[in-house]
Amino acid sequence: MYIEKTRTWNDGEQHVGRARFLILLSKWDEKHNYELRGLVRKVALRPCGNWMMGTARIYGHSLTVSGDYGADGLCKDLERLPEEIRERAWDEAVPLPPGLRNAWDKGGGWNCAGSERVLMREWARQTFKKKGD
Repeated sequence: MYIEKTRTWNDGEQHVGRARFLILLSKWDEKHNYELRGLVRKVALRPCGNWMMGTARIYGHSLTVSGDYGADGLCKDLERLPEEIRERAWDEAVPLPPGLRNAWDKGGGWNCAGSERVLMREWARQTFKKKGD
């Protein structure tokens, strides 16, 4: 999900937006519990059929993202990231506060962010301030 106004342009064929984007990462434990963390990267999303897709760069690797949170309203599974960047990305990512995690769990989003959208965007803006803010 974009956490700020996007810079938009038309590339001659389609409308494109680019800005800081919140990616949610999940890590599962042996008891099938998972932790959610947020990570922000600049992403340009472009229409791809019915979806908006783009690429985030994480430690020199490209990660395909789509829709809200990088996985159409869901989180990206840490195990699906390239092995060489998993731990670095996880260490950089910031855990969601319990109240926000509950809001995400109960938000009701389907292929998009749910009712937690405003809270999630505000948390990301406060947590991942731009340099110079």
